[in-house]
Amino acid sequence: MRVIEDIIYVERPSASLALDLYLPDGTAHSTVLHAHGGGFFKGHRAGPRVPLLAQRLTDLGLAFASVSYRLGTPASTFNDTDLRSIRQNCRRARDQGVLIAKRMLGPAFEAARQDIGTAIAFLTSTHATHDIETSKLVLLGISAGGIAGLSLAYPPENLPCFAKPDAVITLGAAMVHPWCLSERGPQVLMLHSVNDKIIPPSTADLALTAATTSAAPFKVFKCNRKGHNAPVVALLKDTDERGTSYWDHMVATLQSAKVLSPTRGDV
Repeated sequence: MRVIEDIIYVERPSASLALDLYLPDGTAHSTVLHAHGGGFFKGHRAGPRVPLLAQRLTDLGLAFASVSYRLGTPASTFNDTDLRSIRQNCRRARDQGVLIAKRMLGPAFEAARQDIGTAIAFLTSTHATHDIETSKLVLLGISAGGIAGLSLAYPPENLPCFAKPDAVITLGAAMVHPWCLSERGPQVLMLHSVNDKIIPPSTADLALTAATTSAAPFKVFKCNRKGHNAPVVALLKDTDERGTSYWDHMVATLQSAKVLSPTRGDV
């Protein structure tokens, strides 16, 4: 595995935003973009499990990009129209049962969504530069990173539109705009804990119900490990009640979305 660190993907007035790109020893087929958690107010692209995730995914012939995004972005960053839409979406989400902290539905969330969407556009437009065969990209989002990823895959109509991933894998996240789901959207696999006090498991049930109603291509699993960060460990180590590993479920999603070659799911 090779690593290219500190690739600037966008210059914001407040900061230069960068990503680290992990590459297999040979040509990569496509890209996994990792978006860290932290409630949109903390976190870092170089988290403790990033090297392990990068190694396992590059072993599958994929590139792995771990991205930074703005944290704690204030309301003053946005114009009045967008700020009104952010607040409207927050109220609608809570009215529909998305019971997470309001700060995870506000301006900091929208800034992260826009930054990660910009990172997707950057990676898909520059893939050949780094010996990546295709522009296909899956977003692997942990907690807040998954919230942003789902809202890029199924964006609200009243906010700016950004690049969409070809599939989304979330670990301990929430679909905060369930009214945006449709059968034409990207494939999604959500892995949640049965006991999560930060993003309760009821949010996973809400996402599955909305996806079923709209025929959106969603799969939702709950692992038996307890805690908000449990799904990350479960993805790497655990199986479902039928004995299929959550890693294999993810690989199947990548293959179905043509992000991963059907012959490269055996690692």
